[in-house]
Amino acid sequence: MIPIKKIWFLPLLFFVFSACIDKKQEQSVEVDTAEEVEKKKEEIPDIADSSFKDGMTGTVYHYYLKVRTALFNDDLATAKDASENIADSFDEDFPELKSLSEKMAKSEDIEQLRSHFSEFTNEVEPLFKQNLAEGTIYKQHCPMAFNNEGAFWFAEIEEIQNPYGGEKMPKCGSVKETIKPKK
Repeated sequence: MIPIKKIWFLPLLFFVFSACIDKKQEQSVEVDTAEEVEKKKEEIPDIADSSFKDGMTGTVYHYYLKVRTALFNDDLATAKDASENIADSFDEDFPELKSLSEKMAKSEDIEQLRSHFSEFTNEVEPLFKQNLAEGTIYKQHCPMAFNNEGAFWFAEIEEIQNPYGGEKMPKCGSVKETIKPKK
C-alpha cells in the first residue's frame, strides 16, 4: 500500500514536469518588398489621412463623417448622436454651424436630418477648406437628392456612399471636387 503522503506528490510531480516541457511553436514572418507595400497602399483606401490646423475642425470633421455614414446606413439614432457631438464641438464663434448641428441632433425623422445635413454641409465647407492641413476631402454630389434639386456632401474616400439616398440610391452621385490643403 502506498502511503497517502506519496499520492499527492505524484500529481504535483506530473504538473511540474508538464509545465517545464518546452512547447516551442513555429513562427514565421513575411516581409513585403517595397513594391508590394506600395501596391497594398493603393488597394486600401486611407480613411484617416485628413488632418486639420485646429482640433475643433478635426473633431467636427470626424463626427461629420459619422453622420454621413449613419445616413448612408439609414441609422437615425447614430446620426443624431454624432450630430449632437458636432454641436458640442462648436464654441460661440460659430453660432450658425452650432445651430444647424443642433437641428440635426433634434431631427424627428431621417429625411428631416438629411435636409439639415445638406444645409450644414453647405455652411461648413469654408471651415473644412480653410483648415485642412493634410490629406484629401472629396466633395460629392447627388443630382437626384431632394426631388432632383441635388445635394452635396464631403467624404474621406472617392467611393460614393450617398447619405441622401440610403438603401434606395446608395451609389448615386459623383465626385465634384477634390479638396487638398492650401499651400
